[in-house]
Order: sequence, then structure tokens, then C-alpha cells
Amino acid sequence: MTLKINTQITIIGGGIGGLATALALQRRGFRVDVYERAKEIREVGAGVIITANARRALCDLGVDAELAAMSSTIDIFHTCHFATGAILRAVSGEEISRKVGAASLGVYRADLHSVLMASVLAHDPDCLHASYEFVGLEQDETGVMVKFAHGASARSDVVVGADGNASAVRSFLFPDEAPKFAGQVAYRSLIPIALVPDSVRERGSIMSAGPGRYLLCYPLRGGQIMNLIGLVQSGEWEEEGWTTPATRAEFAQTFAGFEPDLIELIHRIPQGELFKWGLRDREPLQNWTVGRVTTLGDAAHPMTPFLGQGACMAIEDGLILARAFAESSTVQEALARYEAVRKPRGTMVQLASREEGLSLQDPSKKRRTAQDRGLMDYDPVTVPV
Repeated sequence: MTLKINTQITIIGGGIGGLATALALQRRGFRVDVYERAKEIREVGAGVIITANARRALCDLGVDAELAAMSSTIDIFHTCHFATGAILRAVSGEEISRKVGAASLGVYRADLHSVLMASVLAHDPDCLHASYEFVGLEQDETGVMVKFAHGASARSDVVVGADGNASAVRSFLFPDEAPKFAGQVAYRSLIPIALVPDSVRERGSIMSAGPGRYLLCYPLRGGQIMNLIGLVQSGEWEEEGWTTPATRAEFAQTFAGFEPDLIELIHRIPQGELFKWGLRDREPLQNWTVGRVTTLGDAAHPMTPFLGQGACMAIEDGLILARAFAESSTVQEALARYEAVRKPRGTMVQLASREEGLSLQDPSKKRRTAQDRGLMDYDPVTVPV
């Protein structure tokens, strides 16, 4: 006998991981409620790369084709010399697709979020709840009571913390560890393609790494927008959040010595469209689950961006969690199956991404991409659960 009938699952966090999890569970017959602390359930405007491993999960969720139609296939990924722009390595989307089954997509995060949210609401138009800030929970042998900041509460059979790097659920379960500054500051911007210098637009997807810094750009929305990310090693950072304004002069000065066309790209960023934030990291957890409460995505394994796998891992987690529930007869069995399958991979990719960040910014070290590491070969649809 499986769990489907009358099992109620609460998800804390309405981001990509939370919605992917909700959809995977709904498609397997479970009742889900998603609670988000923000006043509106939406994503910030930024880019993300979705690789073959996550696309397999999105196919299972029924949204991959729709997402691909509004995104940009990475035709050729260029690794370039940071100072001259000379192409050091070029990997085609066809080659990646041939090796791992699907090309990588340059995706506008808000598009991925909206596709997932529409599908979740199509299953249950009343399952998403904004302005619910998690403050604590109590659990017993039969369920969990979640408490919210404005005095509301919700009881269910299971709680899933999908509330990101600064996860309140994780901090409640494991109060003695907190996010710490990872020694990297990130800049990000979205630039209309008409403003992009010709040589950058022609190359399309570029990774340019220099000592202590690296730049990455790739197209979104069928080539209408160029997503630009810069990461630099830094000794300190105090501010929280993803939306601290930055200036073009500051960004350009930070990357002084990089090829002129990339510096020109920085100078063409529209006014008010450049932001920065400090990367925060946490050490791997010994356990992701306490009783009937578990974590996933960045709440379970905070992912630095150096392998481009943060969103992909959260999507994988969500599908595996849903598969574990569909194949189990008790909540405890489902959560044990989920953690047994996902914790080794989540921890491995978390640490590999941290390692890759140091390799990228040290010319003496050889970098290893997600493809080089075999991360894209993983199939969350068929891996044993």
C-alpha cells in the first residue's frame, strides 16, 4: 500500500525547487501546499543554465518542451582567454546532446518559475500561499504543525524545507550552524542583445577566467537578452540579498585587464540593471531530515554557481522526493529513501562546485566542467529509489 491517499505535504519556499517538488508530488497524486514568505510568489530576473540531468526531470514534469521553446539552446560554449578573448575551447550543443542526451539551455529564471507555477496551479489553484513567513514547527508521531509569523499555522503529514541558502527551516532543525560568506562577490545583469558588442554576440556563450575573477555570459529568451555574471574573490561582505545596486565603473574596474569587448559589455549595461551580492555557503549536513521534516535544494546543499548546477540539483531533489513518496508505504520510509539517494550526490556536487570556484580563478589549475565531471549523465527519472 502506498502513501498517496490523504497524505498532505507542506512545502516551505515557493522558488524553483519548491515548485518543482510540488509539481512532481501532484503528478503522483499527493496533496501539496506551498508557503512563501514574500508578498508575491515570483523569481528575480536573472539567468540560469539548465543541463541535461535537470531536463530529464523537467520532461517527467511535462514542462521541458515549453521551457525550451522560450529559452536559448547553448549552441557553442566558448572558453576564452580573459585578456585577449582568444578561444581556448569550444564545445557545441550538438556534442553535449550526443554525449548526454540533451543540449544545455540558457533560461530566464522567471520563465522557468512561471512555467512550473502555472502547472502547479493547474493541478490545484488554491495550493500556493504568499506572505507566510516560517518561524517554527512542532511535530509528533502523526504529523507536523508549522507556525508562521502572523500567527497562522498549518498541520500536515510532512514538511519540506525548500527555502534556499538562508533556509529558516534548516536553521530551525540545525540551529548551531549558519551561512557564512564564501569569499566571493557576484555581479549580475541582463543586457538587451542590441547593446551587446558584435564579437560577444557572435560567440554567444563565453566563460572567461582570470586570476581571482571570472566572467560568464550566455543568451536567454531565444537570444533577446544576454545574461552577464562576474565573480571575484573578496575578503569581506556584509550585506544580505541579491539586489544590492552596483555601478558599471565599479564592475569594470574590478575586471580591469579582461578583454576590451567584455569591458565594453559592462559599460553598456542599462542604468539601474546591475546588482551584486556576496556568495554564502554552508558546510554539508550530516542529515537532511529530522522526523517528518526534510530539506532540499539550497536548503539542504547550498550550491555556489561555479558548476551551474544549483537549480538543476533542486529540480532533481524534487523529482526524487516525489518518486520516493510514490514508492513508499510510510512517511519515514519515503524520507529515508529520498535522503539515501540524494544526500551523496548533493554533497558531492556542493563540494565540487566549491572546488571548481577556486580552480576557475587560478590559472595554474585545470578546470573540470559539469560535463567533464559526468554530472549531466545522471537521470533522476530512472535512478533507483
